[in-house]
Amino acid sequence: MKKHILIVDDEASIRELCKELLEEEGYKVSVAVDGQEALDKMEYDVFDLFLIDMAMPRMGGFELMKKIKEIQPLAVIVVLTGFSSIEGAVKAVHAGAYQYLSKPINAEELFEVVKAGLKHADDLYGPIQKAFEPGSDKVQKGEPIILHGFSPEEKMEFMELGIVKKFEPSDNIPLSKDQYGSIIIIENGDISVWLSNTIVDYLQKWDSVGEESFILTGTSLISLRAETKVKIRYFSRKKILDFFAYKGEKLLKRFMINLVNASHFKWRKAAQRIVMLKLIGQQ
Repeated sequence: MKKHILIVDDEASIRELCKELLEEEGYKVSVAVDGQEALDKMEYDVFDLFLIDMAMPRMGGFELMKKIKEIQPLAVIVVLTGFSSIEGAVKAVHAGAYQYLSKPINAEELFEVVKAGLKHADDLYGPIQKAFEPGSDKVQKGEPIILHGFSPEEKMEFMELGIVKKFEPSDNIPLSKDQYGSIIIIENGDISVWLSNTIVDYLQKWDSVGEESFILTGTSLISLRAETKVKIRYFSRKKILDFFAYKGEKLLKRFMINLVNASHFKWRKAAQRIVMLKLIGQQ
């Protein structure tokens, strides 16, 4: 699947030059004339990398970068700037941008930075990102995302922390009660995820629920329902924290990165589902 890049610049010549160059390199490229149009496009599409001009009407590069990060925390952003604004570009990098490019655009520098940025995105998301991309149904997940990078022994020890519960089709599945926990891993079966009266996702073996509540404690707005016979393992917050207190800070950091990645992958799936529903509605 082609990597999708969004170019945001109010200068038509810069937009079209970058678009033409990157399309010749085999990338899928969309353009926006300013920050507001970029945010509008993010409502119905997913981008692997952003090229953002620092000085634009309606919304500047700094503000747009902040809003993109709120929607897509692991977004890889390259800022575009004139020679007179290099200092601002450096500040943007310190604020979370991946890199900056000076205008006028040099083709080789553009290719180099985009290639490195996309590799950085792949490193952040991990190889399991492909399990959520259209056309990759044949990819089999052999472990929960939240345990990616753990040793076999660490995975086994972590799984032993959980309490196993079974549910029948149409059963409502509790998300967080005192006797249950803050994170759930599905071991077998199919589960639908509901927001109000709408199904927003489907979960299967090795999918997990509750990553967001572990990072930011609070009440979840979703509900779960068993579509088939389901086997689930619940993990209490206290047991998880005790486990990592024993295992050490390095493994805890790996786990927290996995939680962020798992949350981001769900966002990508939801975005793809929204696009699909919109396309179906237009037919």
